[in-house]
Amino acid sequence: MRLMATWRAVGHELARDARDGRAGELPLLRAGATLTDEYAERLARAGINAVYVDDEVSADIEVTPALTEKTRVVAESKLTLAFRAVPAALATGVPLSEESLREFKQVAALIAQEVAAAEDAVVALQDLASADAYTLQHSINVTVTGLILARRHFRDHGRLDGLRRRSFRRMEEALTRLGVGLLLHDVGKLAIPRAVLEKAGPLDDDEWELMKRHTLLGVELIRSDAIGYHAKAVIRSHHERWDGRGYPDGISRERIPEFARLAAIADVYDAITSERSYRRAASPASAHAAIVSGAGHAFDPHLVDVFRRTIAPYPPGSEVTLHDGREGIVVRVDPKHIERPVVRVLTTPDGEATTPRDVNLAENGWIRLVPPTALLRPVRPGLPAAEPLAASG
Repeated sequence: MRLMATWRAVGHELARDARDGRAGELPLLRAGATLTDEYAERLARAGINAVYVDDEVSADIEVTPALTEKTRVVAESKLTLAFRAVPAALATGVPLSEESLREFKQVAALIAQEVAAAEDAVVALQDLASADAYTLQHSINVTVTGLILARRHFRDHGRLDGLRRRSFRRMEEALTRLGVGLLLHDVGKLAIPRAVLEKAGPLDDDEWELMKRHTLLGVELIRSDAIGYHAKAVIRSHHERWDGRGYPDGISRERIPEFARLAAIADVYDAITSERSYRRAASPASAHAAIVSGAGHAFDPHLVDVFRRTIAPYPPGSEVTLHDGREGIVVRVDPKHIERPVVRVLTTPDGEATTPRDVNLAENGWIRLVPPTALLRPVRPGLPAAEPLAASG
């Protein structure tokens, strides 16, 4: 299978259900259906701007989702119920109940268990949800990405224990604690007016100050001892920067809790690759480049190195362009050469169709991939493509 922009996929058979990402909703179009102009128009109006398709040239390409469909549906359902308790908590000033927090713990444990079982498989991290489902899917996707990074980091280097020593014990518990913080990292944004959250242009000074309060509002919602220090540190400090120019406390380097440093990378990566009401989703390669370029000032450079060895900029099923203009599809990614995939070349440099041929970039160092500015071409020709992300908020 491969990933295609919805408007280009007309005439192809869907390889996966097209879902808008909201809990409990039936798929907009089932796997196996042939995408017609009418269906493509409906999907585009619903904010589904890319779909997975099966065709002759991609039939043998396996795209492994970061979460199984079953786990994602369970996570969506439980998180939706838990998030429904937030408005009342905000209105009354009463923290979230033990029952609501228990839902977050269960989801975190479920995701951590699935991530731990994935070993080093290269997965498709991007969830093709509509902008309307951003809050829910962002919580899930950041959790998945953060736990994948943490699992690799803890396995290779150990985790920091209470005495700030590296330990290789109780990894599963550490991943679950981190998962709770990741699920809740943006819970304070539920107190921010939608007009501010979804504003298309730059925020003015007052709006920006309000936006920055979401980290502290989130901590206020989680005053219970049922959620430990590490999870609360993620909520409070995931917008701190390695160079000290973040918020809310302006702390830097190792003063930022390690869990929060991991969360910062996962948060920005998913924000860039997600569809928003005011900005198109950018490609995994674009997000990958943004994280790498942020090493040493926005992000912990050591954790960025872990990211580079763990997250593929060109996951299987991605459409790519070679430096000479030839176009192709990523067939597979070797975890040992994660930035140099095997590409099935489909065209000549002039764009003419040619007999498909697989080229292993790890064995052909002279071949370069042209980093795309966006995963999606416009929903319709003539519309603007994705814009660079200035900040994740």
